[in-house]
Amino acid sequence: MKQFIKPFYFLFLSTLIMGTASSCSSNDDSGSTADDGKADYALWLQLGSWPNTTQYIVGVDDLSKGSVSLVGNGAEVTSKADYGIIAKNGFYYYPSTSSNFGKMTKFEFKNNQLAVVKEVPYTYQKAINCYTWVDDNTLLLFGTNGDGNKVLYTVVNATTLEIKNGELALPAIPTGYKTYNQGNIEYSNGKLYVAFSNMGVWPALAESGMNIAVVNYPSFAVEKIIESADADGNGGSNMWMPTSCTDEAGDVYMMFFADWMTAKESPTKIFRIKKGTSAIDASYNFNLGTALGGETANGFWYVGNGKAIVKYVDSKIVAASPSTLFNTKFALINIATSSVIQKLDLPADKGSQLQNVIVSNGKVFIQVNAETTKDYVWEVNTTTGAVTPGVEIIGGYDYILRLDNLK
Repeated sequence: MKQFIKPFYFLFLSTLIMGTASSCSSNDDSGSTADDGKADYALWLQLGSWPNTTQYIVGVDDLSKGSVSLVGNGAEVTSKADYGIIAKNGFYYYPSTSSNFGKMTKFEFKNNQLAVVKEVPYTYQKAINCYTWVDDNTLLLFGTNGDGNKVLYTVVNATTLEIKNGELALPAIPTGYKTYNQGNIEYSNGKLYVAFSNMGVWPALAESGMNIAVVNYPSFAVEKIIESADADGNGGSNMWMPTSCTDEAGDVYMMFFADWMTAKESPTKIFRIKKGTSAIDASYNFNLGTALGGETANGFWYVGNGKAIVKYVDSKIVAASPSTLFNTKFALINIATSSVIQKLDLPADKGSQLQNVIVSNGKVFIQVNAETTKDYVWEVNTTTGAVTPGVEIIGGYDYILRLDNLK
């Protein structure tokens, strides 16, 4: 099926073997009607363990109460797509880059089936790393070529699936490195901000410092390369779990962190680029790792009004049980004031890069893969950080992969 570049931590190697709002918009679109065959939300569930896995989608109409089960329910999707898929305004967009199925597909989840709306050939890119929306009808996909020595882009018309391709004119790969490693990407006010680093040759895996290409849209001309020694790497892949956002004012926030490929440890930090500018805001440097008590964050979902949910590795769980993958927790933060509001009182989640968080009608929901307790979709009070269990996920599955807002 599809190939992605996935910058996982060493704690997440199981997800690497297995191998989403990504912008700061809250995705509060109008709801569907009760008789149109569409669910308001979708849960992606998995049966089995590697390599014998099968994925399903189950529709949910109310995240605040009741229960949902895969037993006698859900649509099998393993043969059509995987959980690295893009949800927008009630549709799914799936760029498959595999050699035997190079297609761009637009799906609609309706009447308990993932139905093809439109499909076109797609063979330009060999790996998709990140995406962003310029507007509701213009999707941009970024990734590398097969050798990893070029960063490529694709512009997709979400209605017609018309495709335009190109290559970013990035600086040459420095001596001692071999490939580009592309991560965070955001669009704001006519500019794209594309984070990237350079990778060494296996097994060294040396990774260069953080770079952000400021790219003018729609020309895709590279205006400037922002370099900083204050962080390593390039952020994460929002095909799996976002690590950047653009807020209501058009300001861009990007999170950088130490991952399993980074030669030296670096703190988790969030940087800001003010709307329309081409430089890191020197007045803003949010050391999120320190604010979390020395933890490393790996997921970052903007939920509106200057607040975000972050997913972080809990070092106490790791110290007590190094082999467990149920080692990540969630916290509510305020990116405007560079502060942690509350570490959320939720069960530890399985350490992997998944779409856990959505915003719907101003409410924030988190799905959690709990190790020993029941699995719920939880509602978060973004003023106090209090959490309330909502719909319970019961029976017939081994793993919750993602939660999507389909309204």
